[in-house]
Amino acid sequence: MTELRIIEDFQKIIEEKPMSLNKEQEQLYRKAMEEAKKQLDTIDDEMEREIQKARETLAKLQESKKSFSQLYEGAAHLLGLEIVKEEPNENSEADSPSSPQQIEKTLETAPQTEEPSEEAQNSDSQKN
Repeated sequence: MTELRIIEDFQKIIEEKPMSLNKEQEQLYRKAMEEAKKQLDTIDDEMEREIQKARETLAKLQESKKSFSQLYEGAAHLLGLEIVKEEPNENSEADSPSSPQQIEKTLETAPQTEEPSEEAQNSDSQKN
């Protein structure tokens, strides 16, 4: 209940002229201010640590994305699939031409190339 009383008193102070406080009240509010300041500083420090962790995680994810993009594009190239690179935008990447979903669509509609059979390879070598 004391904390609720302090909060109510702070609200009055903000809304009105400062109240006249006796010595005990003044010490109580100074102590409350000091504690609030410590908590604010602690929260600021924690926020900064969390932001740094998020930056590090983001950097790792970006590096992974770059590596997998190179792998993805290399595999698509080996399969003879054309990938049109576009600048990233705010829209969903699922619609981008080089997205996995778009490549899946391309693979489904692409003509299947077959390797020459052994017989065809043997007949070609016999012709030479």
